[in-house]
Amino acid sequence: MTLATKTMDKNSNEELINLAYSMAVEPQRFIAFTDVLNARAHTLSQLPQDGQEADPKTLENLNNIATHFQHAFDLLERQGRRFDYATGSMKFINSDSKPSALVRVDGTIYHANEPAVKALGFVKDAQISAANFAPGQYEKFLNDLKTIAKHDTDKIVSVYNLSISDGHENIKMALSKAIDYKNNPIGRLCSFHIKWVPERGKQFQEGLGLTPVDIAITQAVISGTSLKDLAKQRGRSLATIRTQTKALLSKLGLHSQVELACLYSAFTHFNLNVPVTTQTNKPKREAWRNIAFLDLPNDRKMQYEMVGPPKGRPVLYFHGLIDGLMVTQKIRDQLAQRNIRLIMVWRPYFAGTSPDEGVRGAVERFATDIENLLDHLKIKKCQILGVSQGGIYGYGCAKLMPDRIIGLVNCSTGIPITSRKQFMLMDPSPRVHILLARYSPLLLPMMVRAMLSKLDAGYDEEFLLTHYENSPADLESLKDPKLGELMREAYPIYTTQGYMPFVRNAQIEASRWGHLVDGVHCPVTLVHGNQHHVYPLSTVQEFAESKSNFTMIPLLGAGQLAYYQSPETIYQALDAQYAQTQN
Repeated sequence: MTLATKTMDKNSNEELINLAYSMAVEPQRFIAFTDVLNARAHTLSQLPQDGQEADPKTLENLNNIATHFQHAFDLLERQGRRFDYATGSMKFINSDSKPSALVRVDGTIYHANEPAVKALGFVKDAQISAANFAPGQYEKFLNDLKTIAKHDTDKIVSVYNLSISDGHENIKMALSKAIDYKNNPIGRLCSFHIKWVPERGKQFQEGLGLTPVDIAITQAVISGTSLKDLAKQRGRSLATIRTQTKALLSKLGLHSQVELACLYSAFTHFNLNVPVTTQTNKPKREAWRNIAFLDLPNDRKMQYEMVGPPKGRPVLYFHGLIDGLMVTQKIRDQLAQRNIRLIMVWRPYFAGTSPDEGVRGAVERFATDIENLLDHLKIKKCQILGVSQGGIYGYGCAKLMPDRIIGLVNCSTGIPITSRKQFMLMDPSPRVHILLARYSPLLLPMMVRAMLSKLDAGYDEEFLLTHYENSPADLESLKDPKLGELMREAYPIYTTQGYMPFVRNAQIEASRWGHLVDGVHCPVTLVHGNQHHVYPLSTVQEFAESKSNFTMIPLLGAGQLAYYQSPETIYQALDAQYAQTQN
């Protein structure tokens, strides 16, 4: 190893350690963390090859920083889980009932909610028009944006008068600094309105450590009461009240009563002092969805849900990571049309299914639990539909229950990772997950926990856009508001038990699971999109061609979300496979 390489590794390690600790308080740094690890993957002296392990020195280098990551991880865990507090997120802007937008430092719109689009004519990626502003304010607005980085996050920088589209009415909008998904400063424009609310006033007092006199002055400023009238109300001289007001402004680092009003407005609009540490979302009890639990040995439980005709042909469904047990109307139509009863099983650590005992033998133990479920439901034989990583568990069940699993259809499922080529064809984020899961498992929980913190904070829409940025088909699908809503509903359900579903998912995907496939002799159909960003279609086709019992169905113009993009193709494949097994 050269001196230059040693220096690069040292600097990289220091950067990783700094990022680990910073992510404990700033989950936005997750993107930078991923970038550093991805660069590390490119500089590994020996990437995984067929039948080879990674360079021991490389593994030691990664694991040397594990202690720091464990400390940072402990910090995150002690904080608990807080939800939807990222004021620079698209979700936060969308939740505002009044015009609200995120603006880049060059004055272009990054994201605007529907009221801002309708009332102000804001257009994504377009420059905000000077016509929106009162005379002389547009130039100030642009200058404020250029210097937005120097301000404190969520502190109001300035207030402007903007005219709504018909030009007959003005609204006040406040500019404040926010942090976007990639940890860059961004301007946030929100409607500026002040109203004294006792409950918020108490939070303002407690949050900033104010005295009763301080909060009385603040209430007077917000309510429009003059200092002279306040002096009469409190039985003090005007000079005393003025002195106390100056002391309050100095304590808060402010220079005027207007700034005090702005601070209070920002606090009430973007109050971050009420952490949420428990999940409150519960699975919906739709009339068409039957949610049940099965008792398993050793005081464990399995949660499963059934959709479709009660007496329809049974098909086991093993879910992916991001979508969980999402069921669109198109899928429900396919189930009704083809008389299929979908038995959707939550994997270990997901939703209400108990944790498993570890990675080794996890797929096989899951197959045993599935056999108990089939016995419970009195199902002698059935097919399996696996989506994304859920397909790995499908292979395990087909291998261990050859007399009961008559066929397997896997959609967007990965293949065993056995070569450097496969590893390097992945997008950066999944590649880093696999790298850590296989070669440095001590670091994986920290990375996953940091990612989960970003999602909890409210950056779920940005996460999906970044996750699927190399799949135009998936990005187009995400424009469907119903699909996005289903994904948001699924997230708090499958993360009920915390970050471990993500960790275990990566561990299973990175494990040597090729032996499961070798033991499958029933018909297997792979349905895979040509825009899958983790496993390119060419590598999946090559894998399928090496198996005599495999059939490949390529989907052009489809990505990782192929199950929701072309459900009719997947269910047609299930029907065709079933007919084949009956001959």
